[in-house]
Amino acid sequence: MKIKVVTWNINRAAYTRRNLWNYMGTMDFDVGFFQEVYMIPADIRRMYHTIRGEMNAVLLSRKTFDGAIRNYITTDSGNEYVDDFYVSCTTEISGMELKLFSIYNYVGPAVADFAKFLDYLYKYIEGCHGPLIIGGDFNMSETFTNLTNWGILAADMIERLAGLGFRDHLLERSDSLTFITPDRKRRYKIDYLFIPEEFNVLGVGSPDEDEIFGAKPRLSDHLPIEAIVEI
Repeated sequence: MKIKVVTWNINRAAYTRRNLWNYMGTMDFDVGFFQEVYMIPADIRRMYHTIRGEMNAVLLSRKTFDGAIRNYITTDSGNEYVDDFYVSCTTEISGMELKLFSIYNYVGPAVADFAKFLDYLYKYIEGCHGPLIIGGDFNMSETFTNLTNWGILAADMIERLAGLGFRDHLLERSDSLTFITPDRKRRYKIDYLFIPEEFNVLGVGSPDEDEIFGAKPRLSDHLPIEAIVEI
């Protein structure tokens, strides 16, 4: 079975951002990880099961996922920063349990806080059974030169998740930059979509940046990552 998986920071999306929600309505995804979500209009909620976190959401197509959400996955960390970095769920597709994590490393917490969350994530992956897909705005890049500790953490995360059997296929392409700075002079890869190696990724990419950055008003300062996955 083929599904379309999307991750996208939609830049403080309020209910009134009609051009954004209209665009989202054309994306026709099965699994969506969205960050900086304020309110989701009713017409979108009618199309998707919605699992909400702190400015973070997982949307599952009602056409694809009939059984919807079984439960949330929790770390029980006792650290409010760690608990707010993600929203997650389990569901079923083609008789298989599928676990989903949408991650948003919002501005404010220290490197150590997000590193602690990642340690929880690695331990969860090591102990869980069945496939898991991870997407989100991690707000860090290996190419950060003025935020060295974040760059080191990003490189370590990519290596650790690769060791656990996950690939971000967009990282392997030259056009992998997904975020544009407010001055529009710099671009970074701070959004990731980690797919387990057992799944066949048939295609991955982002829309033409003029569709997103050139829209009036601009849809977001991030490009969505879209992948077609055979599971």
